[in-house]
Amino acid sequence: MPLESLSLLPAPARPAPVLLAPPDRTPLADLRASAALAAARGGVPALVALLWDDDDARRARPAHPVPAHVRLDGLQLAARAASAWQALAADQRDDDLSCVTSVLHTAGYGALADELTGGLAGRITLGGSASGALLPRQRRTPAPAPLGMTSHLLALGRGHHLRVVSWHNTPPSRRDQLRAELAALQLRYRLWTLADLEAVTATGTWPGSADGDERPGLLPVFYEGYRASAEVAAPVCEELGITGWFGVCTGFVGCPADQQELYARSHKIVLLPEDLAAASPAMTWDQVGHLAQRHVVFAHTASHAGIEETPTEADLEREVRAPAAALRAATGTDAGVFAWLHGSPTGMSARHDAALRAAGYRHLLSATAVHRL
Repeated sequence: MPLESLSLLPAPARPAPVLLAPPDRTPLADLRASAALAAARGGVPALVALLWDDDDARRARPAHPVPAHVRLDGLQLAARAASAWQALAADQRDDDLSCVTSVLHTAGYGALADELTGGLAGRITLGGSASGALLPRQRRTPAPAPLGMTSHLLALGRGHHLRVVSWHNTPPSRRDQLRAELAALQLRYRLWTLADLEAVTATGTWPGSADGDERPGLLPVFYEGYRASAEVAAPVCEELGITGWFGVCTGFVGCPADQQELYARSHKIVLLPEDLAAASPAMTWDQVGHLAQRHVVFAHTASHAGIEETPTEADLEREVRAPAAALRAATGTDAGVFAWLHGSPTGMSARHDAALRAAGYRHLLSATAVHRL
């Protein structure tokens, strides 16, 4: 199957291979399909929890009840994820975050595959007791790990959840496919803005409460700071009236154009032939500033780094504080959002979490959650 043909969508009118599996697919098939999308540099769906990471943030958030339709959606997604966990990882530790990530990607793929085609294959009926579906590991884990599978399932079941689709490379040759995918997502989901995220996490007000829009929430995210993100993905979003979320590696953008290929290959930034054929693989600072006028532009570290690669104060200055300052200078705004390489969450290192808060970030996008800092 050619990589270019992999897509979230059902087959178009003209025959083309697609990723969507038949209705009788299994969690293992969804896991493989999700992995194939990632390998093809396509848009990868996932489920994420909405988490509040300190007592002050929780106390400051008014206790508005989660709307009934959001709670029901979350219960369905939690049951789907629990089913995938039991099928794929029943003997794994509840606190194995790598397994949690894979399961939430599997469940996220299955949910979107069903929802975009109107199918019911993955819809789970909760039966008599939601708690049985939401606590698949309780027999082995009396106190759920803060970032374990059980804790994520409980958050989903409370309605504290989002769908996310993450893209990396968006070359010109895939423009039409990207537009079709985003248009389909726009019909089925409410694509959140930063104001929507702030409303939920800061005030407890769910987007759509005022206008009756009961579509599930979804974030369309584009990572790394590729030039094609500015020249392909952003214009497509603007044609559709969508707010895109662009995670920028500021060191990649700030690197001289003739050194960007070396920089990318040295920092796990994948380049496609079309990236190398462009004027530069990375967007320019002027493009970053233009993006921020219509979209959410946030820091994805400087050099595409993870927590494990930032042990010193100098590392934290370069990868956490400097990106915030660089994006403020380029955009004149402060999105207050950050993402580590590999989607590391909060709670891994108190020192790193403190550095994020001190730099002014309010939200961390991880592989399994959106954390309110």
